[in-house]
Amino acid sequence: MGKWTYREEGKRISQSLLQSKTVKELTNSRKFIHGLLELRKSQKLERTYIAGTKKAIAYNGTPKIYVDYRFDGTATGRLSCAAYTAAKPMGVSFHTLPRSKENNIRSLFTAPPDYHFITIDYAAMELRVLAHVAKEGNMQKAFNEGADLHTYTARLLFNRESITKEQRQIAKAVSFLIVYGGGAFNLAETTGISIGRAKKIIKNYQNVYPGIFTYMSFVQDFIKRNKYAYTIFGRRRNLPDVESKDFTVKNRAFRQGLNFTIQSTASDILLGSLLGVDKRLRKEAVRASPVATVHDSVEVVCHKEDVGKCLEIIYDELVNYPFIKEKFNIHFDVPLKIDVEVGDSFGGGVDITFDADGKPQGLEKLKEA
Repeated sequence: MGKWTYREEGKRISQSLLQSKTVKELTNSRKFIHGLLELRKSQKLERTYIAGTKKAIAYNGTPKIYVDYRFDGTATGRLSCAAYTAAKPMGVSFHTLPRSKENNIRSLFTAPPDYHFITIDYAAMELRVLAHVAKEGNMQKAFNEGADLHTYTARLLFNRESITKEQRQIAKAVSFLIVYGGGAFNLAETTGISIGRAKKIIKNYQNVYPGIFTYMSFVQDFIKRNKYAYTIFGRRRNLPDVESKDFTVKNRAFRQGLNFTIQSTASDILLGSLLGVDKRLRKEAVRASPVATVHDSVEVVCHKEDVGKCLEIIYDELVNYPFIKEKFNIHFDVPLKIDVEVGDSFGGGVDITFDADGKPQGLEKLKEA
């Protein structure tokens, strides 16, 4: 009996059991299960983050948390992060802090007096990288027109102007699954649709974005011949497992190679731009400094009087990427976009936008917050 058959049989048995319950019993069961899940979630937050933070503060003798960033901690080139003390890792890792608004654990981390936290997120970074390296015209068109990519994709996939929330979610899921080696089974499992429908959607996706599949074939052929993958920055990952006789191991190596060309490039864009930000902040004597990076985002602590100037530098370095143009002579075929929040804590703040000249808009909301 295959994996999918087991799942379907389990679903049938579950439905049979549920049908034998009264409405009151089902309601009480749901409330209990929901409460139990919430309790477990809260316990994990307390054990992993709150208790860990208290332990690190007590050990360091300071209310500051120190983290250890490692350039060699991942195979993709992304930084890895561990909570750090001189003796041993303790406390929390910024990379694993949940983003949940309900249990905003990030709000525990606050800026020093007279300073703000600035949180900068690259928007749809890995898909922008994919559109560039794959030379995929339709996807580049969406980004260059400033469209919401997942809405744009859903309209093309389902051949209709007005789309539902579910259709947008399916379009989003297939975009990420395809590029990282997922198939119809993964799409069905993620979205709850049938495998047959998932296969049709993937076929439509191939017609909508043919450049992506051409790129995937190119990467796979290159890895097969050379046993490594590379990025536009020249970073390289050896993949000896492509010669494995074990199909699962071999297939995983090909997926890792494709993932590497996208994820590593996105990481190097962030790190290169971050170097540019740090250099400019020092040169222009702005009272600010980067304090953390989490995947496609950067955390900067900035004096309240310097926030405007700091944001202009951040926008220029991350969106216009002069450091990367100068050092690597790379120019992207799609615009880079950032989402920015400014506030007193890591966990929240007011949204800041930028005009066409890169000037921050919405700073007056900081006084109201």
